[in-house]
Amino acid sequence: MEPNQNQPPQSAQAYYNKTRKRSFFFSRIGIVISMTVLVIALAINISVLYSQDRTNLQSHASTPPTTKDLPVLPKGCDYQKTNKGFKVVCATEAPSPTVTTNINVQLPQLPPQCSLQTSNGGNKVQCSKAVPIPTVAVQLPPLCTATQQANTISCQQQGKNFLTPLPSLPGGCVYKQAGNDYFVSCNSI
Repeated sequence: MEPNQNQPPQSAQAYYNKTRKRSFFFSRIGIVISMTVLVIALAINISVLYSQDRTNLQSHASTPPTTKDLPVLPKGCDYQKTNKGFKVVCATEAPSPTVTTNINVQLPQLPPQCSLQTSNGGNKVQCSKAVPIPTVAVQLPPLCTATQQANTISCQQQGKNFLTPLPSLPGGCVYKQAGNDYFVSCNSI
């Protein structure tokens, strides 16, 4: 660049002092502006990251998905979370099925010398002399069979087997099992 003819000559020291003061002032302003821009950009990034962290409660990025559909529960039951998984909680417990078996046990036809006497100890068959009393088969309800347990039958209801005791007999009468059948046998007392 050619020196301007109208410009008075300056010493190098004077030239550099003016330029240095101007450049120092502009560099400080530039640093302050850039720092302000950086602080604003950092604040925006932090606020965006914080808002994403609040909206995403759990990240599944590092673990494979292991979700399985749970079976549908009957009405009135819900799943409750426990430490080891889930448990089923129902508002009211399901009623346990009751076995409704009508076992009609008929006593044998008593001969004229025998009668059924009622006393404080219960009913008893009493005869005036020793006579034979016929036996009578017990009519078991459908889906019921005799078991190995004495005076007990097994009945199937709603797909499950339930043990049911036979009704009590008057004194002098007992149940006798022959295969899958029960008979009532009475002796004169």
